[in-house]
Amino acid sequence: MKSDQFKESLKKGKVANQYLMIADEPLLIDNAVKLIKKTLDINGPFDGDTFFASETTVEEIFQKLYLAPFSSAKRLLVVKNLEELNNKALVSFAEVINHATSQNCLVMTYVVDKDARRSARTQKKIEGLFTQTKPVYFSTDASLIHKWIASKIKRDNLKLTPSLVHYLEEEFNNDITGLKNEFDKIENYLHETGAMSTADIKDLAKGVCNFNKYHIANAFTKGRKDILELFEELRPYLRSYAEIVDALTRSFVFYVQRNKTAKPSMVKLTDEVTQIDQQVKKSSNFVYLMLELFFLRNVNFFRKGAVYGG
Repeated sequence: MKSDQFKESLKKGKVANQYLMIADEPLLIDNAVKLIKKTLDINGPFDGDTFFASETTVEEIFQKLYLAPFSSAKRLLVVKNLEELNNKALVSFAEVINHATSQNCLVMTYVVDKDARRSARTQKKIEGLFTQTKPVYFSTDASLIHKWIASKIKRDNLKLTPSLVHYLEEEFNNDITGLKNEFDKIENYLHETGAMSTADIKDLAKGVCNFNKYHIANAFTKGRKDILELFEELRPYLRSYAEIVDALTRSFVFYVQRNKTAKPSMVKLTDEVTQIDQQVKKSSNFVYLMLELFFLRNVNFFRKGAVYGG
C-alpha cells in the first residue's frame, strides 16, 4: 500500500489491526502514526504505547496488545526500529506477530536505506515475513520536498525568497528530516533578525543530515572540547538515545583494545554509560540530561586522545 492509499483509508475511518510502515525517513512514519492517532481519537496516554524493537520482548508487547481500549476505538501500539533486529530475531518476532488476533492497532516501523535498489530488496523481504500485516511504503523525492516546503511556508507565513526555496529543494532533495530541522534553525534566525539572505541560510546549513553518531564517540575519546555542541547538533537526528549509548560503548571497547593500560581507568566511564543505558530502557525523561552531564563531567577525561588523570 502506498502512502496516498493509506491516507485515503484513514479519511474513511478505516484503521487496520496491523501496519508495517517502511520508510527511508523516520519523520514520514511519525507523521503517519499521528494520522492514526487522530483517526482513533487518541488524546491521552491510556490508549497508546510505544516500544523499541531492540529493547523489549514480544511478551511485553502482547500484554498491552490485548488490553481493551479505555476511551478510543482501538488501542494503538507502536513498535519502532525493526531494522535494529538481526535476521534471526526479526524472523522470530514476525512468526509470533503473525498469530496475533487482537482487534487493536499494532504499528511496526522499519527504516530502510535511501538507495532505491537496496530499499526494494528489503521491502520485499520484510513483506514476506509479516504475512498478516498491511505494509505501507513511504519515500522522499523532489516532489514531496517541494510540497512540504510550500505547505510549511504557507502554514507558518514564512517570507522566503524564491532563491531560498530553490536552495532548500536542492540541498535537501531527499532528506525531509534534515529539512525539518533546517526550518527550525531558519525560524529561530528570522525571529531574531526578521530577514535572511541566501548567504545566511547557507551558513545555517552545516550538513548535520549526514552526521554520523560515531562522530560523537570519536570526538569524546579524542578529548574535543566542543563535545556538547556536537551532541546538540546530532540530537534531532536520533531515533533513540540508545544510539549514543551503543556508539560510546563500542568506542570504549575499541579504545581499550588499542590501549591495554587504560582499561582500569575506563571502568568509571563504562559504569556511567551502563547507568544511562538502564534509564534508556526504562524510557526515562532524564536520559538527555544524563548524557549532557556525562559529557560535561568527563570532558577532560581524554586529552589529545589519551586518558588523562585516570
